[in-house]
Amino acid sequence: MELATVWNHALTGTTVRELTHADDDLIYQFQVKHPAYFEHFQDHPVTRREAIQDLDDVPLNATADQKTYLGVFEQGQLVLLVDLIVDYPLPSLVWLGLWLPDAQLTADRQAALYQSLVETLKAADAVQLQLSVFMGDRTAPAFWEGQGLTAVQRTTVVRGERTANVTIYQDKFA
Repeated sequence: MELATVWNHALTGTTVRELTHADDDLIYQFQVKHPAYFEHFQDHPVTRREAIQDLDDVPLNATADQKTYLGVFEQGQLVLLVDLIVDYPLPSLVWLGLWLPDAQLTADRQAALYQSLVETLKAADAVQLQLSVFMGDRTAPAFWEGQGLTAVQRTTVVRGERTANVTIYQDKFA
């Protein structure tokens, strides 16, 4: 089941599609508008190479076929990047590696998109979603807790030579 196709069926006025290297410029231009996100784990603005690398990066012990990198579009404009690793770190779990909304996307609209994503993942037999939030992020914890996710662990992640403290949140699907 292709997640983008199934998620599209659950949405009105919004298009979801898998992004590829044909979208490199779009991905970079979108990510460069989010300097605060990248400041959590690097000491420089996101570079084009780093942005494009997101398409191919998978965590340790995951494979490229588990990854789905999606763009959510409204009125033809990219409004949300979503990076998912399916069956990671365990079968039936989904790791949400990136949820990067456009500044104009309201919290209510993000919530509706997240809830429709959950329904899509449940249809794909997922039972749980996990994600990490940088401890310095002042808005993400309230958003994710408002979606019913709970903090389950605090840990440190390493990215290159930098480290960041994160909180792992999970959503156990009913």
